[in-house]
Formats: sequence, structure tokens, C-alpha cells
Amino acid sequence: MLASCSGQNNPNHGSQVLATVNGDEVTAFALQSELKGAQQHENDQDAARKLLAGLIDRQLLVQEAIKLDLERTPEVVQAVESAKAKIYAQAYLSKKLAKIATASESDINTYIDSHPEKFRHRKVFKMQDVVFSNDVASLDLASLEKDAVTLQDVQAALDTKGIHYETGASQFVTDRLPEPVLSKIKSMKKGDLLFLHNHNNIIVKSIDDITEQPMSAEHAHLLAERLLNQQKQQAFIAKEVARLKALSSIEVVDAKLNKQ
Repeated sequence: MLASCSGQNNPNHGSQVLATVNGDEVTAFALQSELKGAQQHENDQDAARKLLAGLIDRQLLVQEAIKLDLERTPEVVQAVESAKAKIYAQAYLSKKLAKIATASESDINTYIDSHPEKFRHRKVFKMQDVVFSNDVASLDLASLEKDAVTLQDVQAALDTKGIHYETGASQFVTDRLPEPVLSKIKSMKKGDLLFLHNHNNIIVKSIDDITEQPMSAEHAHLLAERLLNQQKQQAFIAKEVARLKALSSIEVVDAKLNKQ
């Protein structure tokens, strides 16, 4: 199906018609976009057939929506405008980011050497977990974090307060952790407790076992390169947005949303 869609064999692959739905065309470009979004290789015939079938189904629904003039409803108009804005913004950033130099070999090696916990001394932390709702009215979390030494201490405190909790198991791999969590866990040892929480839940993790699993040189290079390029892109985006703000007049009219 996609063999004739290759850019090398068919320079007009973007406009090639793969199917028609009551006269409306489904193109190779649309299918390739779906394959990319689904992270499927363009030569995966099974994935291509399924996604093409989905595009045909969607076009049928689009046609019915147009018959009912749904494209004129406020919520659809707003959704389309929002989607267009995101597409334009992403297109602009993609064009700018394409000009950014990728991480050099020297930068990659330096990054690997300066982050041993992600690469040469990569560790796997196996955990026993206790999860419960973040109810500040029923529990003094600061005192619990200070006084509890074991997971059994946590469970006993929750039992005393009549707080329902669930138990389970999990594991952390240090190269996949966000920096705030990694900074907490990298110096911890077996038996230590780690408290993670947000507005909804508290997760208390007891470290059950720690094993080193060094990353291969090849995978370390690929990961370091990806992380460094992401950092460069994020730094550029922040700088570019700041530049545009400095050149613009921006006013938040709603007073409640204008609080700093």
C-alpha cells in the first residue's frame, strides 16, 4: 500500500489518493501523518490498513457532521481555532528548532561523565508502596514524614486515624527519573522511606532492594544526546517566547487570572 508513497520513488506522494469516501479523498499524506502520530513505521502494512480504515470511518462521520451544520456550532468553531493555533505555533517552533545545532560528541561525553547515576552507575530501586488520599484535615503529613521509620509505622499511623490505604510494589530506574526525584533517591539505602505527594494522593515508598544495572555505552550515548538536544530546544523555546513577549503588548483582562 505504502510502497508507492516513498519520497524517493514518488515525489508527489503527499497528494496521492489512497481512497475516496463519497467523493472526498483520503491521501497518502494523511495516512503518513497518522502513522507518525501512532509511532508506526510507514512500511508496517497492518498498521497502515488499520489507520486507513480509521481515516475512512472518520471521514464518514465528518460528512454527517457537516450535513447537520455542526461545524458552525460555537464549541466546534472554538475547538478548530484552538487546534489551528497549536498547529501554527508548533510549525513555527519546528522551523526554528531545525536550525539549532545538535549536541556535540564532547558535550555528550561530558554529560555522561557528570551523570553517573544515569549511566555507569544506573540503579534499579525496588519498592513496597503504601498509597492513600491526601487529606490534610485527618493527617499531619509533616509529623508522619518525621516520625515514621518503616512502612509498618506508616500503616500503623494510618490505621490509628482510620485512613484507608492500598499497598503495592513498584520500581524506579534512575535514568528515567525526573531530577527532583532523582536528587532525593540517589543517596538512599535499603529500608529508607520516600514520600511522594500531590494534591490528591500520598505515596510512601520503602526501598526493598537496590541493584546496579550500568547502561551500555551505545544506549548511554543515544540517551545523553536526546536529553541534551531536548535541553537545548527547551532553552531556545523559553528564550524565543521571552523575546516575543518583550516585543509585544500583552494584557490579561480578567483580574482573577492576572494575579502573579
